[in-house]
Amino acid sequence: MLTPKQIKATGAWIAAHQDRGGEIPWYRGGKMDPWDHSHSAMGLAIAGFHREAANAFRFLAHTQLSDGSWPAERKNGKITDITKQSNHAAYIATGLWQYYCATENTAFLTEMWPVLERAISFVIRLQDESGAFSWAIAPGGKVWRAPLLTGSSSIHGSLVCAIRIAEHLGYDRPEWRRARTRLASVLHNRIERFQDVDLPEKPGRYSMDWYYPVLGGAVRGEAALKRLFDPTLVETFVTEGIGCRCVRDAPWYTVAESCELVLALDACGFTSRAREILSWMRSYREKDGGYWPGKTWPENVFWPDERNTWTAAAVLVAEDALVGRSATSDFFRSLAGEDLAQPRRAIAS
Repeated sequence: MLTPKQIKATGAWIAAHQDRGGEIPWYRGGKMDPWDHSHSAMGLAIAGFHREAANAFRFLAHTQLSDGSWPAERKNGKITDITKQSNHAAYIATGLWQYYCATENTAFLTEMWPVLERAISFVIRLQDESGAFSWAIAPGGKVWRAPLLTGSSSIHGSLVCAIRIAEHLGYDRPEWRRARTRLASVLHNRIERFQDVDLPEKPGRYSMDWYYPVLGGAVRGEAALKRLFDPTLVETFVTEGIGCRCVRDAPWYTVAESCELVLALDACGFTSRAREILSWMRSYREKDGGYWPGKTWPENVFWPDERNTWTAAAVLVAEDALVGRSATSDFFRSLAGEDLAQPRRAIAS
């Protein structure tokens, strides 16, 4: 496991890439997307860089579009892709709740509440009759109706966090509860819904489609055990001592996917296996605290040649879960949302 000094070094490495306005690009001069930006902020919060994490969320507040969404990509202060993705908009809830768990800063949640409410309202409008979420609104304004398995699974965890924020601030949002319940049902009981989609490629190519229903909290218990230890999927995506592949048809193993698999395993109690996989990430670390995104195997060549912020954050998030001593260590274990089964009395409107 990382030492406190190493954790600080990785947090400082991420913070060094943040600009004055709070934006965290993938790397200096690189693009920024809202999901990875929020995830990088989560890494900052874990490493104790609370001011920098708050500034990252304030950047999202300043760049939110009028409908509650964010452009899929920005670069050097300019929008380079206006596509509005549902899971991008939702993930601010995950970041904000994790920030609160780390800091207990209710005032900051209050400040960010209008931003969060607009974001979740945007996301809810993209839920279809099955309970899944349409992937995005294209640049021309057309809704891309196809739901992504990974995207919808991520949204489930974000809705759990959004509801908890609302409860903490004294708001009742029953429509958020209903949306979360319907989404959990389709992910747990009708996952084949995500096979019948109009996409260039069907679900299953990316390893994220394997473990994200568990990571996002919708699938737990025996169903999670069956999914995570499916022999075919394990053999397809995991190579011992190296990590988890990004896609099934290329020998490219990535730190982020490996760390997310670690979180999914730990969330279901398989902490020993999670620790083993996380230990393989040591070879990707550099002395300055940054991490290479991945490597090809058996060539053992790091690729791509730019180290990015959200990869470093992924390690911090996984490390935090397995150490088990911080206020955020059980964050992903709690995304099943059992505490949300019964509505709580609202103390504000």
